[in-house]
Amino acid sequence: MGTIKLTWWNLQNLFDTDDDPISLDFNYTPAHGWTNEIYAKKKQQLASLINMTHNGEGPDILAVCEIEKDAILAELLTDMGRADMEVAVDVSGTSDLRGIDVALAYNKNKLELLEVESHMVHLRYRTRDIYTAKFKIIGTEEEFTVIGCHLPSRSRGRYQSEPNRIAVAENISFIVEEIVKYTPQEYIGLKAADDLEAVIKRWDSNVIIVGDFNDEPTDRSILEHLKATGDMDRVTGKTNDIDGFKKEVGRYRQQDVYLYNATWKFISVDQKGTYFIDSVPATGTRFSNRYQILDQLIVSRGVLSDTGFRINLDSVDIFIDKSVNATRSGRPKKFNKKNGKGYSDHFPVTAVFEYDE
Repeated sequence: MGTIKLTWWNLQNLFDTDDDPISLDFNYTPAHGWTNEIYAKKKQQLASLINMTHNGEGPDILAVCEIEKDAILAELLTDMGRADMEVAVDVSGTSDLRGIDVALAYNKNKLELLEVESHMVHLRYRTRDIYTAKFKIIGTEEEFTVIGCHLPSRSRGRYQSEPNRIAVAENISFIVEEIVKYTPQEYIGLKAADDLEAVIKRWDSNVIIVGDFNDEPTDRSILEHLKATGDMDRVTGKTNDIDGFKKEVGRYRQQDVYLYNATWKFISVDQKGTYFIDSVPATGTRFSNRYQILDQLIVSRGVLSDTGFRINLDSVDIFIDKSVNATRSGRPKKFNKKNGKGYSDHFPVTAVFEYDE
């Protein structure tokens, strides 16, 4: 049995020291105390923690957000000592106002990168893209797609900004639908050929979604619009099967695609989340539940099978080590540019995927 180890992490503003004339990154320049030495130290801190994930073996797929550009991810891989990993380069860069991006790297000894695509979401202003990377496991015919995302923040207030996150969640759902469904014309052709097997196979395509959703698993953007649930039967049960051709193509196209939120299990765990927030000064909001599960891992029904490429649900975890990256109460240790200690204001999420060799 082979394994693909995945780590997702919001790196909390990993910028280089150059002043990008396009982005609002001026707080990360030497004039504001963001020196080459501090930048190097933050990379070293992040690299050391990423290498600690998966029992010290590190990931085969590293997906991150709040990073300025792919070149910085390449530098991070060098600091990690991972010559076996390569950046899935996004030639489009980022259009985010602050100049932060989503980026992916992969183990080139285990995975072949088949294609990448950047999906722009146009709100009133351009926000961070949705980034997809399709992989093939070397030595097998198994393929899967990773979708990395970073939804708009709650800085203007949770409910005031919620429509923006709903809009991005709808875009992600559309991308997933394009992966697991045929076009109407293709469906008509397959129906004429009575090739239901092809329709079922595509319906069970392997999709992994990782991201900082800035909403929790029970919020509307995730549960109602992305249709990612903690109800396993809703995703893998008979009510979500394709067991025949629809009389009308529209019935096939409108069939909901339910996804499984593998981080749902942390909802019931006291004082455990990927992010800690006490209040939002801009709105005066104070939180009673301060440990929030904003970083999540969501999969399609195909990844929940017992054979082929599949997720080990028991392996899904939030990487928290109170001797390293967390306080005694379990809060993330943010990076402190004054003393060069700490890591990020988010914890990493990790998971292991298995496949038959």
